[in-house]
Amino acid sequence: MADNFDFAALAKSWQQQPVVEDTPPSAADLAQASQRQREQKLLMYAEWLGALVMVAAACWLVLTMPDALGYLAAAFLGLGAVSTVYISWQVHRPILAYDNWSSSGLLQFRRRACQLSLRYYRYTQLSCVALLLFTVALWLLRWWQPATASGSLLMFYSLIVSPLCLFAMYRLQQKVRQKTAELVQLTRLTEDFQQSE
Repeated sequence: MADNFDFAALAKSWQQQPVVEDTPPSAADLAQASQRQREQKLLMYAEWLGALVMVAAACWLVLTMPDALGYLAAAFLGLGAVSTVYISWQVHRPILAYDNWSSSGLLQFRRRACQLSLRYYRYTQLSCVALLLFTVALWLLRWWQPATASGSLLMFYSLIVSPLCLFAMYRLQQKVRQKTAELVQLTRLTEDFQQSE
């Protein structure tokens, strides 16, 4: 969802326009927003498919591993599926439902998309935290019932999943800072645009 946007050029362009009324944008102006909506729809469907796979995996774990580890993993997957659907709906729905395609509406659309990207990055960071907590729960289960949690599973989550989650959280934090700066600029542009109308 990286967006390269020349805010200075856009602000200068708007300041040079003598138009006082909000005019409908051209087809070229709508292309980027339309592409963004298509991408959001595909991403939402992919996330729903992922949630369905998590539910199926949770059911399979309950049937094939009727022990503490199976129930813990199934509960984790079930919670992940529910939160994935909820977060996906909350983040993608406002972009998919947006329909104000005036000049100021396009700017507001971009600002809203930036806000939702920030929320999405933060939700993804929380998912990484949940995986780290799952790793801790596996260690506690290993301590409580040593025969339940296998050593290979513990090593997989401790040496592969957890470091990847930490790296993902670091990269997402960089994206959060970038989007926060972009949101400040978009908010300023929105205010300038509204004052010029």
